[in-house]
Amino acid sequence: MFSGMFHLNKDQLKQYMIYAALALSVLINTAIIYSPFIPQNINLEVNDTALSTITAPRYIEFESRQDKIANKKTQNHIKNTIPPVYSINQTINNAIIENIGLFFDDIASNPMDKLSIYISQILSSEDTFYLKSISNDMFQQLKSDTLSITNTLLSSGIKEINHAVVKTSVSESLQSYEPSLQTIAYQIITHYLQPNLTIDQEQTNLIIKQALSSQIKQTSIYKKGQPIIYQGERVNGAQIEVFKALNMYHSKASYIELFGIFIFTLIGILILDRFIYYFYKRAYFLKYICLSLLVLTLLVLIGRLSLLPTYIPTDVLIYLLIPISISSMLLTFLVSSNIALITGTLISIFISLLFNMSFDVFIFLFLSTCFTTFTVLKAYKRSDLILSGYFIGAFNIFCIIGIGLLSKETSYSWYGINALFAFGNGVFSAMVTLAILPYFELLFKITTNQTLLELANLNHPLLKRLMMDAPGTYQHSLMVANLSEAAAESIGANNILCRVGSYFHDIGKLKRPVFFSENQFSEDNPHETIAPRISKMIILSHVKEGADLAIKHKLPTVLKDLIEQHHGTSLLSVFYTQAISKEGQVPTTDDEFRYSGPKPQTKEAGILMLADSVEAATRSIEKITPQKIENMINKIFKDKMDDLQLSECPLSLNEIFTIKSSFLYLFRGIQHNRVDYVKEVEKLNSQDNSSDDITPTDIKPS
Repeated sequence: MFSGMFHLNKDQLKQYMIYAALALSVLINTAIIYSPFIPQNINLEVNDTALSTITAPRYIEFESRQDKIANKKTQNHIKNTIPPVYSINQTINNAIIENIGLFFDDIASNPMDKLSIYISQILSSEDTFYLKSISNDMFQQLKSDTLSITNTLLSSGIKEINHAVVKTSVSESLQSYEPSLQTIAYQIITHYLQPNLTIDQEQTNLIIKQALSSQIKQTSIYKKGQPIIYQGERVNGAQIEVFKALNMYHSKASYIELFGIFIFTLIGILILDRFIYYFYKRAYFLKYICLSLLVLTLLVLIGRLSLLPTYIPTDVLIYLLIPISISSMLLTFLVSSNIALITGTLISIFISLLFNMSFDVFIFLFLSTCFTTFTVLKAYKRSDLILSGYFIGAFNIFCIIGIGLLSKETSYSWYGINALFAFGNGVFSAMVTLAILPYFELLFKITTNQTLLELANLNHPLLKRLMMDAPGTYQHSLMVANLSEAAAESIGANNILCRVGSYFHDIGKLKRPVFFSENQFSEDNPHETIAPRISKMIILSHVKEGADLAIKHKLPTVLKDLIEQHHGTSLLSVFYTQAISKEGQVPTTDDEFRYSGPKPQTKEAGILMLADSVEAATRSIEKITPQKIENMINKIFKDKMDDLQLSECPLSLNEIFTIKSSFLYLFRGIQHNRVDYVKEVEKLNSQDNSSDDITPTDIKPS
């Protein structure tokens, strides 16, 4: 049944190791995050005497029974003090205007004996007779003005009829009318006028809801280490509530909470796994996922340890003891800023779960890890790391000030002591990172840019040997370094790795330097005296011999990989063609004349392969011109792609085009036309000689 388990190939073994690392990380982080939620089971009842002082094991903010009563009272007060919102009922307005219009129309169109009976309820017979006796123009003007006054009164909103206001409006608007007509208009308006304001319950409820949402609720806060009850004190109901809120009172482990934490942890770690797989699918995936999970777990564990009883001032925010910046620094140096950001975000989420999903904790840790990542992105020297720690500490202070202002903290001592811890957090993180970084490099066999810069010193023993024993190869390596570094910068690859890798990529030629064309300074070519197959073996062997030298001189694995991959499985076409010509038959396969590989696995290895081939090829061009250089570069790129040499590295077509453009730009700068100084000197000399022939008689006074 298990026999197949012992016959796994390398890729299958890596996959099982990844599954194991993911599963182990999920389980460990779930256990760490859940541990504060495990109840302590304090068996005390009201009026019992506490046998010892009991303190809060962690920070907690909750709504006690008294808080709920006070908050409910405040809510009722808000509801009762907010006046209702009224809106004008347009239907009532329209009905009033219509009725007044009909009233005037009825009087205008009917004789006295035919008038509707309701008119007598509004006007006396004398007023009605007088109204009918006025001219039609005056009648229509009175109608229009009466309607206008009514509209004005209605538009301002009417809760109840104020006759004094109506009378004033009529007298002011109808000053030019006779008093009797003013009285008639007043009687008509007051008869038909009615309240038109109704309560807008929806708008009123919305205002009440907004007022309630802005209410600062009363809560009970206990800081970590703060006493809940002292030894010898009698227990009261409020203290029992605190025990319950802290999950310390007659509780059983909540498997629902455990499952929720497990789901959160599983989703977070799977997102991290997929992210790294997407960006680093072909190279170092196992190494990077294990490193990220280790850093994640260590920081979450530190977060859990910060919740243990400590002897720090009660005003200090506990999460300032968590050196969150360590994760960003380590992962930015060892892997990339992308992985540092996503891992830092997950750490911030997981630790905030430890602190009862506190938003303050999450926002501080998240902002700090983001700022750290961008701060150390260009920290190439180890001294830059310490300087970054000071910047991070200063940034942390600003974060704490913001958190204090949002929480309406007014104590200057609170700001002072937390600012001190926040600054120390950044500096301490930098110092710890500087101390442990070499061990992580060694453990995961990852080379940082800082280590590469130390190897970039041209006084390295191997490079000095290369300069003395194979000067042509040395100059070739320097040129390849310039090409690959510029290309890497143009596509966002690791330009430092490309430069240092270029310095060492051909160290295998040190064993037989004269067999390589760049080191042949005479017309004698040793390959002319030996068989093509022997020549092939010598040339191909320089890759393996270079890798052996890298191991012997303890060069980082990443440089050894570049040495092995910089030719991929390319064909030695010159000796392959010579072998066919001399042996008179075509071999069944050209594998014997190909490098053993592997093909480039990273962008940097792909860049180095192209730079190496292009630099070597352009040296062979006779009467070099920009067009010849461009044609040669195009041919090299096409040959490498047709031969599938770049099929295993993550270079996109767009990036390959950018690399080609970078090479062309550099070569145009190197091969630009220069002034022919020999001809210029000869020209100047000829001018000097001609001036010597001038006689004094040739000089005329001015």
